[in-house]
Amino acid sequence: MDDLRAWRWLIGVIELGGLQAAAKQFHRTPSTLSHAIKQLESQTGLSLVDYAGRRLVLTEVGRLLTDRIRPVLRDLDSMHQVVGQFARGVEPVLFVAIDQIIPLTAVAPALAHLACEFPHTRLEMYETVLGGGPARLLAGEVGLYLGTQSVVGYASESLGQIRLVACAAIDHPLQRWARDTGQSISEARLREHRQIVIRDSAPSRMTNGSWLAAEQRFTVDHLHTAIGLIESGWGFAWLPDTLFAGHPGIAPLALACAMSEQAPLNLVARPDFLAGVAGAAFVQALRAGFGAGAQAGDSSPPA
Repeated sequence: MDDLRAWRWLIGVIELGGLQAAAKQFHRTPSTLSHAIKQLESQTGLSLVDYAGRRLVLTEVGRLLTDRIRPVLRDLDSMHQVVGQFARGVEPVLFVAIDQIIPLTAVAPALAHLACEFPHTRLEMYETVLGGGPARLLAGEVGLYLGTQSVVGYASESLGQIRLVACAAIDHPLQRWARDTGQSISEARLREHRQIVIRDSAPSRMTNGSWLAAEQRFTVDHLHTAIGLIESGWGFAWLPDTLFAGHPGIAPLALACAMSEQAPLNLVARPDFLAGVAGAAFVQALRAGFGAGAQAGDSSPPA
């Protein structure tokens, strides 16, 4: 008799309310389950169950032992699920690079789908800026890149665009000047104030993301840091217009000239990533999250 199976049957008898219900659940006869419980008691030399009327209940010792064995059984079940998933060819890990400019709300449905359909597949996500994602893709460190850059030698899919606008804290001097005068902010006036810039995360760091004419700058590595500096009134920056809803202390600047930018959203994936079960499902979920109108770019596939 498999001791773990017998412990599982014992717990089932108690949780399901009796031998009959447990027998139906485990596709065994009540006598088989009863015999297994008696064997457990014989092997351990302990009384594990007792009767309360006509109902089987655990003794104090039985309760303590089943409490110890439950985590073991859960771990074993989880291990079986992991083995089953990997035996079907599902990838154990997905490596992706997603630009920090991409709203989390747009990516979250794909993450939820992956967690639900492939719970044992781990996701390693690099939060990159500008050329950092393409650099990791070209180096083979990730299988998928989602961001505003194209990748030489790889076909891309357009998932839409992100609008970047100049913004600052609502009490920033530029905001106050525009409110007090009722005038729009000229480029010359914009240059007089500090700009918050997010550094390109590519090793070469050669890509410029937006207007960089201000002489005073704070350059940081992460979007969250930039937002914190902007909210504290330390400068202005170009950020996605989708961000303002979650940060009411930041507002667009009323510029005199049209200086907003439309940044493309490009999805680029390596062939081996698309060939994987979880990878293909993740890509499809991303497409659905951004809308079904994704179109392939003109870049040639990698050699």
